[in-house]
Amino acid sequence: MDTITVTPKTAPTLASPKVTKNTKPSVGISSAVSVVEFGCEHIRQLFENASKKNATTNYTQLLQTIHEKPSIIAQTHRSTPNGDGRSIVSLRPLYLCLQCPNVMTEEVRDRHFDAKGHAFSVESREGYLYCQGCNDYVYDPILENIRLQKGKKRKHDEINNPEDQKLIWTNASFVPCRAIGLRGLYNMGQTCFMSVILQTLIHNPFIRNFYLAEGHRPADCEKEACVSCAMDEIFIEFHSVEKTEGFGAVSMLLGSWMAAQALAGYQQQDAHEYMQFVLNTLHLENGGSSSDSNSSDCNCIIHQTFYGKLQSTVTCDKCRNVTTALDPVMDLSLDLRSQAKKRKLDGEAAKDAVIDLRDCLERFTAREKLAAAEYTCQNCDSTQQNATKQLSIKRLPPVLPIHLKRFEHSKSSSSKLETKIKFSIRLDLYPYTTQYKTSNSQSSKSSAAIKSNYNINSPANSLTYELSSVIVHKGKIDSGHYVSYSREGNDWFLFDDSKVVLVSEAEVLDANAYLLFYTVGSLEV
Repeated sequence: MDTITVTPKTAPTLASPKVTKNTKPSVGISSAVSVVEFGCEHIRQLFENASKKNATTNYTQLLQTIHEKPSIIAQTHRSTPNGDGRSIVSLRPLYLCLQCPNVMTEEVRDRHFDAKGHAFSVESREGYLYCQGCNDYVYDPILENIRLQKGKKRKHDEINNPEDQKLIWTNASFVPCRAIGLRGLYNMGQTCFMSVILQTLIHNPFIRNFYLAEGHRPADCEKEACVSCAMDEIFIEFHSVEKTEGFGAVSMLLGSWMAAQALAGYQQQDAHEYMQFVLNTLHLENGGSSSDSNSSDCNCIIHQTFYGKLQSTVTCDKCRNVTTALDPVMDLSLDLRSQAKKRKLDGEAAKDAVIDLRDCLERFTAREKLAAAEYTCQNCDSTQQNATKQLSIKRLPPVLPIHLKRFEHSKSSSSKLETKIKFSIRLDLYPYTTQYKTSNSQSSKSSAAIKSNYNINSPANSLTYELSSVIVHKGKIDSGHYVSYSREGNDWFLFDDSKVVLVSEAEVLDANAYLLFYTVGSLEV
């Protein structure tokens, strides 16, 4: 690829993008229509300082890489200069420098501009052109024609006919599209439990990509009151036209009522139970069956996104015989009450106690003693023996929901635990995996070291997940209200029924979470 240099930030102040008036009527468009000669002044400077042919050739080559070569190429970048240079597959769009052969994350792209003065990069999914000088994507007529053809050559009259030009100028706008799923859901009678789960699915990149790519086609579906068709309807509404008012998910509510009698009516329901219901229903309505709901062989979108495995290891205290079993999971449910009792014994008041999420995960995967009445060893002539049991994560899904067990029900009463849970934007899950627990056991580390294992992992062994959504239950157990937070790009938003509000990351981390959703940060190759 030819190298092109653009004057960096120290260049004189540039004028706004050049727009001229058509002085001659052409292609059937009114002479009053404004015609953009180039995307911005920075593109004009690029064309003037370097050869326009070099710029268009480089852009064409990058588009061919994006559209003609395996998609993993444009989504793979090297770890940061301070790292070890590993190849990392990103789930988010990357940026291919137009002026040198670099593939970068958004953060590295900005640093690359400061260091090299390379102002233009190409987004790795659709080939949109990003200008560092404008801090935005820009539309240039010449480069846009190349992008629309995905780097392929076509005859000039095929891409510049009057009808196409008229269509472009009639529908073109300099206002960026905001139809990106930021819309509330009306409360239709204590349906906030449904709304918060739907918002997490709407902002789940795997689920979103499935529905926007027509993974489920309502026109081909014959099921009455189909929940997946209702989900498809929501995605179409949220991603087609920008609207500020809420959306009434009537089809989803009706489909939920018909699929589960327990949900029918206007009583408040548990958000975690509704999540389990909707995931299982979407599994059944997208190629799955009841027989493979717990199988790793199912390729439905729900299994591809949420399916994980827990390994249970039981060791006989007498003969040291080890028995293992694998259990499928769609989420992790963590006990808070035992942690709160421990803090109370340590002298902390229950209302003032703050529990770290990592402590809950460590206790979930810690060894526990089984009494002889609870375990029969097949190796000791089928006699009952004391044993040690340990859970660990054998397989991590791309998206891991974590359920914090705040509600406790008995025959006589129900209660809610208000203990504060401290959680972070990034969570390393490697210390809770079977691989780590096995190697940790073999190395015979001290119990003190095991307790703090989430602080001693090297970057090569980390499995970093990023927080994508948080669900909060406010109020009492029988008269509360659900709200949720979800991330869109680098911004966080609060979803409170039909209300959507931009919030700070600090507010999200201060929330008293009931459900946490962590998404894998990157995939290594």
